[in-house]
Amino acid sequence: MPFDLVIRGGRVIDGTGLPGYAADVAIAGDRIVRIGRVDGEARRVFDASDLIVAPGFIDVHTHYDVQLEWDPLASPSSWHGVTTVLAGNCGFSLAPAKPEDVDWLAGMLSRVEGMSRAALGAGLCFAGGSFADFWKRLEGRLGVNAGGYVGHSAVRRFVMGDAASERRATPEEIEQMKSLVRQAMQEGAVGFSTSQVDIHVGEDGREVPSNHASPEEIVALAGVLSEFDRGAIEIIPRSFNSGYDPDDRKLLLDLYWASGRPVEINPLFSGWRQTLEFVDEAAQAGARLHPMCQTNAYGTHLRLLDTFFFDEIPAWREVLCLPDPERMEALRRPEVRDRLRRSYGESAGLVQFELSQLVVEQATQPENAALEGRKVGEIARERGLDPLDCLLDLSLSEALRTNFKDVGNERLIAARERMNETALANPMVMVGSSDGGAHLGSFVAADYTTRLLTDWTPRAMSLEQAIHRLTGMPATVHGLRDRGLLQVGAKADLVVFDPAGLAAGEPELVEDFPAGSSRYVVAAKGYELTVVNGQIVLEQGQHTGALPGEVLRGG
Repeated sequence: MPFDLVIRGGRVIDGTGLPGYAADVAIAGDRIVRIGRVDGEARRVFDASDLIVAPGFIDVHTHYDVQLEWDPLASPSSWHGVTTVLAGNCGFSLAPAKPEDVDWLAGMLSRVEGMSRAALGAGLCFAGGSFADFWKRLEGRLGVNAGGYVGHSAVRRFVMGDAASERRATPEEIEQMKSLVRQAMQEGAVGFSTSQVDIHVGEDGREVPSNHASPEEIVALAGVLSEFDRGAIEIIPRSFNSGYDPDDRKLLLDLYWASGRPVEINPLFSGWRQTLEFVDEAAQAGARLHPMCQTNAYGTHLRLLDTFFFDEIPAWREVLCLPDPERMEALRRPEVRDRLRRSYGESAGLVQFELSQLVVEQATQPENAALEGRKVGEIARERGLDPLDCLLDLSLSEALRTNFKDVGNERLIAARERMNETALANPMVMVGSSDGGAHLGSFVAADYTTRLLTDWTPRAMSLEQAIHRLTGMPATVHGLRDRGLLQVGAKADLVVFDPAGLAAGEPELVEDFPAGSSRYVVAAKGYELTVVNGQIVLEQGQHTGALPGEVLRGG
């Protein structure tokens, strides 16, 4: 019987971190069946001379749960060599859910993860049910492999109803939540996810359910994973941006010792040096804590209609979570503006950009078109305004739909470079946090794979080490059997790329989602073939029409 596909003459980098080598790769069905010199007939032979043949990349921090309803390729991640995506991060899965809670959970995603309410209304078809009910709907409809965490906020809402956003759970409620986590793991969840950061605020203006959980509750739920031989914990603790305070350090260690499973902590931020020191100390003690660094290009976008960037500042959150027209009316009042100005100046958390340095990226009204490409501070000086007043006036003139871009500054960008240089040298650090499927109008980070291979290789690591961070390491941490390594018998998830031609484009705003809603995407060059379960899904960036992706069930 002939092979289905032979990739001939390429340089194989197998995901182990070992040096690459020249070999052919033969595929039959959905498996790799031979690596080395391959003779014999094949239905398709692809000449990979001067190209790299590697395992398909694994994007471990995404929110593609919803987008997969209408986009089986999980774009733009798949454009950048990704063949497997893990969703349900930060405690934000849509299942398990009672039918009456689905809309509430969708609203939470809309606010916290920047998903269009209109797109959710038009594209989301889930009517409630178990973790298995959610994912079985996607079987046979995927271009990439996809799996999900069971999210803490969904579990809490299922058990506690509206009280999940108000108080701590009782011992009886915690036991009920443990049963739901156990059921989800039995149904194939790749782990348990949660978060407790102040910036995570639902559509109703309250902090998300997981923020109200006690450390004991979180540890109890994570401890369910000790009953399984797979899975990971994913968490963003409250003090992540400062390097973790003593309480959060205890929580993270307790999570590991209770579950025995790897713990992902995302992402590295201002306190990254303290985080890496803590992680190294934990590793010496035997605990597997994996912080995550972002190698994508810097750049964030915002519009006051739906941004989440200010939600950690109570005064801003209170106003921006108001429904319209109350929100716009409040933003016009001088006393409200004074409160916003004062609280912004006192903020020392996640919000790092200067209002005066924001650039008008896209205006929606013709009379403002000439302002595109200009900084708010420049416009404010011309108009004799404070930068905050200028920002608000311009936004209000366009019903809060004006798009602004933070291009950063030399100090911030240099600090990020130093962070990544140090972090990438640490073997415990994961690469990723694309947040694919989320924050659609704020940023796009799905190019992190391409950026790692172009901007940071060989500057910070060899090509073999970089591919290991994108393949073998995430597969091992999450217990994804048969994926992440290019070896005989493994699932045939591969990417073939031109190392000399590899490049990521610039973020572009497109309107290609349900209800005409928009999102930022970033194009890729240099990827010749993307193979999922033995079938070519993308060839030179174009979808072949194949949908061979699988719903991953815990391995």
